[in-house]
Amino acid sequence: MSKTKSNIAIGVAAVALALSVYNQALTHSLPQGEQAVSQQQNAARHASRAEALKSSAVDQNSRDLDSMEKSALLERIEYLEERILEVENRAFSTTSSADSMEQTILAVLEEKERKDKEQNREDNPVYGFYDDLPKGYDLKLKTDPEFAMKVSQDLRSKVLDESLSPTERLSAMGQLQMNMYILNRTQGEMFDYETVDAVLEISRNSQDEKLKVQALEVVAHSPVVDTRIAKSLQDIIEKEPNKYMKTMAAEGLIGQYYQSGETSPELKQQLASDILDLYNNSNSSEAQLVMQRLVRDDELLEQIRRDAGR
Repeated sequence: MSKTKSNIAIGVAAVALALSVYNQALTHSLPQGEQAVSQQQNAARHASRAEALKSSAVDQNSRDLDSMEKSALLERIEYLEERILEVENRAFSTTSSADSMEQTILAVLEEKERKDKEQNREDNPVYGFYDDLPKGYDLKLKTDPEFAMKVSQDLRSKVLDESLSPTERLSAMGQLQMNMYILNRTQGEMFDYETVDAVLEISRNSQDEKLKVQALEVVAHSPVVDTRIAKSLQDIIEKEPNKYMKTMAAEGLIGQYYQSGETSPELKQQLASDILDLYNNSNSSEAQLVMQRLVRDDELLEQIRRDAGR
């Protein structure tokens, strides 16, 4: 813009100089009086033309400035439009990133929940089924006999199915036992000696100490009363090296004794006699100690003696 102004100024000066030379030449050719008038007129015309040239130069400069300002304004508008588009793209990208992050978090939480369920089943296979029970499960058992029967049949089949893993079978037994309590049934066609014995077999044969213990806990707390179950519990009390399992089997045997009074007086007498034998057992001090810790109430001991006929 400075170069343009310089060119305009030089042009104006050149025109002014040419006019001055012409006027001087014209003035010298006139008489003296006329020369004075002519000089005045020339001066006026020169001033007028100079002013016109100056005004024209100023107008041109103003137009140049306006044109440059419009160009700069257009460039600024284009820049702002690009920035707006960039911000919109970034906002869209941020939204997409937020959605992607949310999906990632949900996937992580689902995976964690799945692993927690697996770990819960592994740590506590008997009651690992809790995580998969639908809402209102217990109410449906109580109000829909067909549903209750179907579920119990399926669970019994799983308990007896040796092709399934011990964990799956124990979980089925735990759910079957829970169903019987919900339905207020201690025994039935789906929950009997055969199912309890299958769990005892898991306890006897499993190499996993945790499964052995949990399987025995199921049997010890079973409401099913049977002389064969009582005999298996006695064997565990006498032969099992694990002290906790000895104690659990002893609790199961005493539980069999208590429950037998409601169903079979003969079985109750036999169980009372078996408990006394273990209580006074001199061949296994550990078995004797376990039974003495559980039957430490003199009144209970006296009751067992009466029931045994001793």
